[in-house]
Amino acid sequence: RFKMAGFEKQYSVSSGRVHHKNFNRAAFALALCSVLLCLGIALIIGFEVTRAKATDPWEQFRLPETLFPIHYDVELQADVTAFTLVGQADVTFRCATPTRYVILHAAELEIDDVGTTPSIESSVGVNSPVITSWFLYPENQYLVLELDEDLAEGVVYTVHLNFKGTLRDGLIGFYRSSYVNKDGQTRYLATTHMQPMGARLAFPCFDEPAFKATFTITLVHQDEYTALSNMPLESTETRGGGWVADRFQQSVRMSTYLLAFVVSDYTSISTVSPTGFETKVWARPEYIAAEMGDYALDVASKIVPYFEEYFDVPFPLPKIGHISIPDYSIGAMENWGLITYAETAMLYDPTKPSATRKRGVARIVAHELAHMWFGDLVTMEWWDGIWLNEGFASYVEYLGYGFVQPDVDVMEQFAYYTCQGVMEDDALTSSRPIHQPVIHPNESREVFDSIIYSKGASILRMLDNFLGESTFRKGLKYYLDKYAYGNTVQDELWEQLTKAAREDGQTDMDVKLVMDTWTLQMGYPVVHLTRDYVRNTASATQQYFLLDQTDTNIVPSDFDYRWHVPLTYITRGSPFDQPEQVWMRPEQDTTPVNLGSATDADWVLANIRRVGYYRVNYDQTNWQLLSNHLNSDIFDEIPPDNRGTLIDDAFNLGRAGLLDLTTALDLTRYLVRERHYIPWSMSRAAMNYVETVLGSVTDIFDNWQAYMVQLISPYYNEIDPTVPPSDYNSEVGQVLAISTACSYGQTSCVGNATAQFRQWMDTGNNSHINEMLKSTVYCTAIRYGGRPEWDFAWQRYLTAEPAEQSLLLSAMACSRDADTLSNYLERSKDESQIRRQSAPDVISSVGLSQMGKSLAWEFLVNNWDFYMENYDETQFTMASIVLAVTRQFSTQEDLDNLEQFRRDHPNQGTATRAFSQAVDSTTTNMKFRQDNEEKIRQWLESRS
Repeated sequence: RFKMAGFEKQYSVSSGRVHHKNFNRAAFALALCSVLLCLGIALIIGFEVTRAKATDPWEQFRLPETLFPIHYDVELQADVTAFTLVGQADVTFRCATPTRYVILHAAELEIDDVGTTPSIESSVGVNSPVITSWFLYPENQYLVLELDEDLAEGVVYTVHLNFKGTLRDGLIGFYRSSYVNKDGQTRYLATTHMQPMGARLAFPCFDEPAFKATFTITLVHQDEYTALSNMPLESTETRGGGWVADRFQQSVRMSTYLLAFVVSDYTSISTVSPTGFETKVWARPEYIAAEMGDYALDVASKIVPYFEEYFDVPFPLPKIGHISIPDYSIGAMENWGLITYAETAMLYDPTKPSATRKRGVARIVAHELAHMWFGDLVTMEWWDGIWLNEGFASYVEYLGYGFVQPDVDVMEQFAYYTCQGVMEDDALTSSRPIHQPVIHPNESREVFDSIIYSKGASILRMLDNFLGESTFRKGLKYYLDKYAYGNTVQDELWEQLTKAAREDGQTDMDVKLVMDTWTLQMGYPVVHLTRDYVRNTASATQQYFLLDQTDTNIVPSDFDYRWHVPLTYITRGSPFDQPEQVWMRPEQDTTPVNLGSATDADWVLANIRRVGYYRVNYDQTNWQLLSNHLNSDIFDEIPPDNRGTLIDDAFNLGRAGLLDLTTALDLTRYLVRERHYIPWSMSRAAMNYVETVLGSVTDIFDNWQAYMVQLISPYYNEIDPTVPPSDYNSEVGQVLAISTACSYGQTSCVGNATAQFRQWMDTGNNSHINEMLKSTVYCTAIRYGGRPEWDFAWQRYLTAEPAEQSLLLSAMACSRDADTLSNYLERSKDESQIRRQSAPDVISSVGLSQMGKSLAWEFLVNNWDFYMENYDETQFTMASIVLAVTRQFSTQEDLDNLEQFRRDHPNQGTATRAFSQAVDSTTTNMKFRQDNEEKIRQWLESRS
């Protein structure tokens, strides 16, 4: 019951009606107006409050473009024994738009307000505002300073801050690492990894790539340690109590994610160029003494001047440092002037020669040095353009590696090491464009994948090829000169390359028009090349290539999944270094292909040296002509990368139902003749899909193993282990032959490997095992051995140096005993036994093993919180775990498990897209089994 002025209402519960008593119309009207007025005022107030809340700048994911940093003066005192961090920062910025808020990124920091309240001062001649309040806004990792008046447009201000934190035990930000030295002592160090959002964990800053500034860094540390940063040391001050303060020269203008600080007891080796440029390599003292940094130093000192000449732009800094870190989540990071590496990525033991290890070190050093220009000097504006950094470095690393290894044809490796794998990832509807919108900053960790690295590198190589090297390099110089120390988007690169192309006579070239079809939509085409053998002509059509051609869950594309395709081709007898090229345009249904004087007995081969990012399908007659050539004595007239590409394309076309799978299987018969590691490696990668999907089908798997032994045995039997290989290809090829023979159970190979491992167990010395064969010997012995072999490997792992630990870590997953693997997975969670950075490698290796599929999945499900807590803030890790563990999924039960997990765990963090890929892959695998299981069974039976 309630009353309003002049009337009374009573509500009847039984009838649900309102009954009126003493009704007064005038009073009612007045009351109604009063109510409406109040409601109107309330709505207006509510709207204004809501609008104010919606526009509060700290509510936005991205920094407001009101203030732009100019310079940071930062001092950090890092105690590497107590793991504490005490700092102060003077942040100088220019006001672009009047505002009464200063918003900086800050996370896991305590702002010190005891006698040192944050303050602000303005440039000379302008009154300084007063900070009236401040607060941390954890949702967006902001520190918000509220002022008593607006900052004035165009005026420069400096904020003074004091703060505290910890040296984190994670692998991002300013964190701690450790190692055990030769005397058995645990030694700690402090190090950083800032990409993509780690600088805010070290000090308050504008932590977005476009907010570039200069930096003066001072690191305060105990005097038994050495401090390093991006720039050379400027001065050292003794602070007392065993503390010293190292102040470094002011940096060039750069992004926060490129900062690096290290405090350690490391030693170094160095070289100085004739121009005074210094290169240093830092590592644990015992590793430097063992000359394990020498190869990296040699490579780095050669590649810098090579890239200076290639880009025609001088290296912008006076020095470059390379430092290996015991605990590191990725391979390396291109911090400008101080590149950080995982120890296994940078160190090379000259007493254990390995062509594969040298290749790995040379490539990663070249990759990171390429970033000094492409990524550091010129940086993407936002994380949706990170492919410009990583794709470019992933391409030109081959050029740097080739320069220091001129006896190796490094570009023939590109098809296998860079292109092949990503083309499988990119053939699913869960793929994405290279240029992927990044709305929330947290999404920036998820974009570091094979698409930006390997697809980015592949399309840039294709671009270099159709523009021509001199034009490509001219365009790059224009780009680097124009945007030095700034930020760009991809259209600005296309503009400069188009300018260079038109200057060089390619007047109709529009790089943006071509490259938008490769960067703004996912996937790639298959080119169907069909010949008319009567008229001696050919035509080419393009089709969006999907491994599951029935998948209708396709994201719409503005380009309708059509591409500008630079189709290269030759006919038999034509030189491979001068292929023909014809452009296939999106609007064309069919493109004519001129075959010249080729006869109907001559094959046609397209995508020469696999420079183009597309697959090729031929008519059945041309496939047969190519197959006949491969099975002839002159098969090696076709280059190694094209021989591997034929097998890879055929198997993937067979998986997609665009080619009869028996055509692909028939092609593999030529491998009994093959002695080059590139086509063999590419063929194994393509053919491995059969055992991945059908490995649980006993009769097929047994016959498949027998067939693979039949193919590899002639190569294996030719190897004389007492005769050193004559060149790189021979050395790597011999390793491939032995590892392939052992992996498929070739009797002699298994016997030799287990005997070598037993000798190690008996003597405690493994110097008799070829360094490049260790992974094969270890894995084979553990696979065909028992618990004694596994336990021996575990004990060796505990005391081994990093490269040896990496080999053993992978080999221990080769066990076929479920209890052993389960125990191994449990140990991986114990940081006292397995480093945090290595735990993901354990579950991934187990998940990829024959026995470990179900074990690894169950372990991931039961320990999901552990992996999310420890690895979701790092790049790559969670996605790589999910993709490895689910790679063998091919049944309805597997798919149901995946879908149930996604329902139970709606927040999959940086693994979100990986789970989508896993669902797509599983569905594709199921369809492959349904369509091809019996066909493969019959083909294998006919071969045996």
